[in-house]
Amino acid sequence: MADRTKAANKKRTQFWRYHIDTWLRSGLAQNAYCRANNLKSNRLTYWKNKFKKQHLPVEFVQVSSGRISETFHSQPREVLRLNVGTGFQIEIPDEFSDAALTQVLHVLRQF
Repeated sequence: MADRTKAANKKRTQFWRYHIDTWLRSGLAQNAYCRANNLKSNRLTYWKNKFKKQHLPVEFVQVSSGRISETFHSQPREVLRLNVGTGFQIEIPDEFSDAALTQVLHVLRQF
């Protein structure tokens, strides 16, 4: 019985990985892809998030203490806060470049 469950889980995982990869390459909105392939959009979202959590790279960046001090002691400024799922929040200050914001949005569309 355990072997059948493992096989079923593997088949289900392969099914959703195929559809997520195909959807990302299609250029379609998620809902449009799901309608065209008779899939439930919330299930695609569930599996997309599951795969994303399994493959998140861990990266550490060294920050000088001067930058940390500046961050905590500077005057509050206007920022755009972008909540990405329940995982994290991105703060975009007024002086953030348009080109950099375009790149950030491009990366986020992949998730």
